[in-house]
Amino acid sequence: MAIDKNFLSDLSVNILSVPSDEDWLMSKKLAYRTIGKETEKQPDEQWKRMILGAEHSPIRNLIVRWEWINLPYWVSVHFVRHKIGIEHYVRSQRNDRQSEYDRNEAPQDAPVAHSCVANLQAIINISKVRLCKQASYETRYAWVMFLGELMNHMPEVPDFCQPTCIYRNGICPEPRGCGFNKTSQFNKLSDAYKLLFDKE
Repeated sequence: MAIDKNFLSDLSVNILSVPSDEDWLMSKKLAYRTIGKETEKQPDEQWKRMILGAEHSPIRNLIVRWEWINLPYWVSVHFVRHKIGIEHYVRSQRNDRQSEYDRNEAPQDAPVAHSCVANLQAIINISKVRLCKQASYETRYAWVMFLGELMNHMPEVPDFCQPTCIYRNGICPEPRGCGFNKTSQFNKLSDAYKLLFDKE
């Protein structure tokens, strides 16, 4: 069945807030406390990338808020399935809450406003599933759109947002894999990901 990409043409995403310098400093302080040290030095990009790559607990203290506008309802349902480290606020379709259409007759692609509040660990985890080629095209599209906008605010984060096959160094846990982990494009992306952890 062909994918109708036109109904995504009205989809947009807005980043509502990202961690402040103070938030990053607090996360660094929390990390230092675990090794019995204190710091007042603002974390630089190298430290941010180190803590993101390590996925240590202080990144759960760093919160991003965003919204999708005109997200198809059934795509919204895919994202609502993610629960750990993320909260969802989806505009109600109930007939006693809105009068734009009859919820009993609304199609599954009826657009909704979907807002999220998530920590950075949750964003990394969701990426493993929603960037996978076994996810629906539409859901992948919405997530890539979000990561693209996040890149403008937090360029250190999206590099660590990868599908499971790259995250697991080529292992595909899906019952029916797509074969992407056997392609030259996979090798290229996987090599780039590994460079993020190069200690030399």
